[in-house]
Amino acid sequence: MTSGRYRRVSPNLTINAVLNFDNEYKFDCCGFINKWQIFVRKDPSTFSVKVQVWYDSGTTWILRGENNITASDDDKENEIPITTGSRIRAFKNDYIGFYEYAGSVITYGNGDDYKTAFFASNQTTFDWTAETLGDNRDHAIHARITQSQIPAFTNLDDTVAITNNEVAGAVIFTLTASDNDPEDTGLLTVAHTGSTGSAATFFELDSTTWEVKIRSDVSLSPGDHAMNFSVTDPCSRSSISTLTVRVENDPPVITSLATSNSITISEDLTTETLLHTLMVTDSTPTTCQLDSTGVPFEIKTKSGSTDYGIFLLAGASMDYDTQNAYVLDLSCNDTFDVTTGVYTVYLVRNEPPTINGLPRATDMQEDVVVETTLYTLSVTDPENTVVTCDVTAITPNANIMFIKPSSNFNEFDIVLQSNPSLQYDVVRTYRLDIQCSDGRRTDSGVFFMNVLRNKPPVFLNLQNVTTVSSVASYIGQIVFDVEISDPENDQVQFSMFCVPSTNCPFEVYHSGEIVLTRSIEGEFVPAYDLYVYVTDGKSTTGPRSLTVHVLDINYVPVIKNLPLPSALVVSENSLLGLSIFQISIQDNDGHDIHTYSMTSSPSDGVLYFDIDSATGLISTSATTNINYEAVSSTSFTFTITVSDTKDSASQDLTVIIANQNEAPMFTKTSYALSVDEGSAGTILGDPGYLYQDEDTGDTHTFSMNCASNVGYFSIAPTTGFISLATDIDVDAVGSATSYSCTVKVSDGSLTDSASLTINVNNVNDNTPRFSNNLFTYYLDINYPLNTPFGSTVATEADDGTFGNFIYSIDQTSLGTETFGIQANGDLYLKNSLTSYGYGSSISFIVQATYTGSLHGTATVFIVIPQTTTTTTTTTDRPITFWEYPANPAWVIIAGLIGLIIMVLPCYMCYKNGCTCEWRGRPGDYRERLQEPSEKNQKKDKHPKGYSNGSWKAWKWYEQQ
Repeated sequence: MTSGRYRRVSPNLTINAVLNFDNEYKFDCCGFINKWQIFVRKDPSTFSVKVQVWYDSGTTWILRGENNITASDDDKENEIPITTGSRIRAFKNDYIGFYEYAGSVITYGNGDDYKTAFFASNQTTFDWTAETLGDNRDHAIHARITQSQIPAFTNLDDTVAITNNEVAGAVIFTLTASDNDPEDTGLLTVAHTGSTGSAATFFELDSTTWEVKIRSDVSLSPGDHAMNFSVTDPCSRSSISTLTVRVENDPPVITSLATSNSITISEDLTTETLLHTLMVTDSTPTTCQLDSTGVPFEIKTKSGSTDYGIFLLAGASMDYDTQNAYVLDLSCNDTFDVTTGVYTVYLVRNEPPTINGLPRATDMQEDVVVETTLYTLSVTDPENTVVTCDVTAITPNANIMFIKPSSNFNEFDIVLQSNPSLQYDVVRTYRLDIQCSDGRRTDSGVFFMNVLRNKPPVFLNLQNVTTVSSVASYIGQIVFDVEISDPENDQVQFSMFCVPSTNCPFEVYHSGEIVLTRSIEGEFVPAYDLYVYVTDGKSTTGPRSLTVHVLDINYVPVIKNLPLPSALVVSENSLLGLSIFQISIQDNDGHDIHTYSMTSSPSDGVLYFDIDSATGLISTSATTNINYEAVSSTSFTFTITVSDTKDSASQDLTVIIANQNEAPMFTKTSYALSVDEGSAGTILGDPGYLYQDEDTGDTHTFSMNCASNVGYFSIAPTTGFISLATDIDVDAVGSATSYSCTVKVSDGSLTDSASLTINVNNVNDNTPRFSNNLFTYYLDINYPLNTPFGSTVATEADDGTFGNFIYSIDQTSLGTETFGIQANGDLYLKNSLTSYGYGSSISFIVQATYTGSLHGTATVFIVIPQTTTTTTTTTDRPITFWEYPANPAWVIIAGLIGLIIMVLPCYMCYKNGCTCEWRGRPGDYRERLQEPSEKNQKKDKHPKGYSNGSWKAWKWYEQQ
């Protein structure tokens, strides 16, 4: 260091760069330095210095910017304004430094932290962290900072219109912005800050090019969609503007109608048919519809596709002569716009079919009986439509011919039905009027059928004679085969009649065979004349006769004395083996041996009667007696049969059984009844009389005799039921409990008797009674459980088992089972009375019931007396938040701290003027500006403002 007023070092060690680390040299906001203020030494020439702004990047210190300034006035501060474009942008936490590249730095004492260095050349980065931190130094330098200008969009707010068919990635708007600070050129940033509608979904911002584009994979919806954008300078000064994107709908375009807007179809078409596929271009889904009404068409989506088609309706009915074209109005809608179109359907007229080969005629025999095809006609249709043909008339009118489809397309058979009953002599020619239709138009034709006369069949082997044995014949045996011939070889049928006609055993088949229809064994008719006819359906030949002689005839025996003019009567209980009737017969074959048998209806008649198989004598059974009441029927019909080993004859014999009267009989000699004592008219139980009478139809009556016990009982004559004729009370003195009587049964003529004992039972007929209707008891609320507190006893007039009672309680009204009762009627407490409370009264019903059904009741009233005893209950509770002593204290302290935290920023804002202005030492910076340098403080005592040649650096900057 050289002597003199300032310290100087060698060129290699001269300190020429300073970075102030004191907070008064640190920026606390962002802005541009528009003016520097310095205080310099007195010097005959100007003095230049580079004032700088540094910031810590985290790895090294980087020069934010510098201004090369020149000051010449040492008597006051030098203000050097910085022109726009050259200003340094200072950010928060940047520091002020300077570089005196022409010489060394002069500092003042009594300052704060700083670092010094030697720059051999200009530095843009420097490791200030590695330098030693010094103190007790100040530098008279001051930067004044001004806020940056707020940038703004130059083309917003604005509205841009696009269609909903715009493609993804298309640029719909490019943002532009301006800033009055030229230093911000190229440093502004743009961001998308908010949206309305679907803007965020549909659009995006390219932050590099500032282009607003359509996002990929989106479908634009018509409407206004607003996007808010912000433009921000490096100091975070920004403004927001809005871009409204108006998406306008492109209506659907029906492209298919431009190339095909009509079609020609046949008026015969009736099936559902796709006429046209609507091709619609639109970015949004569309629906299409037919606007025309009353037409046989519709618009709907095609099967398996989203495309719409114009269809002819199934079952459509169209007529060219009525309407030869349809103009269809249609529309397609994408929910925003509707596009209409027209499609025309032209009809082609149907041409009628043509019947080929008519008129025509054919011949037919009058005796035809089978269904016959007369002719097959063909029909030609220009449209190749399926044709139907019908017979519209037959002349003369006869429903004997019809027309039906043939196996080939549009060919038809004219058919004569079976059994048409044609008669040459009646009608010789038939005319058929035929009409064929393709469903819309027709053609007609005529067909004729001529009838030919029939020739009758001829017998070849009748008249004739044949024989048949009555013994060696069998059913179905061919007796004779008739032979004929027919000129037309027609199908023929045979018929015949028989003499004698009754039960004729022969018939003729249509093949001409005459057969036996039943057995003729035992026949007595020696011969039959058969008269045969044959017909071919038109002509009949006959009759021709065939005589059949019956050989080997046997004569059947005949019962001469049956049937009888009236039934044979036999009395019941007739003697066993008693002869009652002899069968008499006649047989022309005198050498035959006869046997007799009989059957009965009902079948058990053979149990009571027998027949001698050799003689035919009928008698009563030798082992079974006839009982009128036991037989299944009193009338038996016996079928008597006599046989000569070849034939038999039968006749009926009716036998009636005559009834004999018999006395009724009791099957038991004594009976007993039991009845409870009671009043007159009481009917005793069913006596259960057991008696029998062989005469099942007899009517029986009953009577009784009780000897000296007259007047106590009576009997019903028809039923035999006994009833009390007077009141009977066993409890009365002298009353009996048992009575002896005789009961009789009679059928009107004969009687039988049995003994009857009647026992009278003593019954419980007195109701139990309590000594009081009301029992009242006073019970303490704490009365012990299961301890009797009173007695309710009932009594009654009957003795013995009737005096035993069952006691019970009805306490339903209490809602709980509080009381109980013992078998002897004592009352006790089952549950505590505390639930009722002091001073309460309650009641219930006590009941005494016999072993039977009689019962008596009484009311029990319970009183719980008042008491003066009280119970005190103490309940603990937790202390509240404010009752805990420590809580109010810390709440007050916390409130004061919070108040300070809230007030302090306001105070600091007020103290600093709420600006981004930095002050070196508030209130004395100007005095500080005039302080002598460290050198002056030690050696010079010059008045304020005097400089001895040293550079007086100072600090001070503020925001304007």
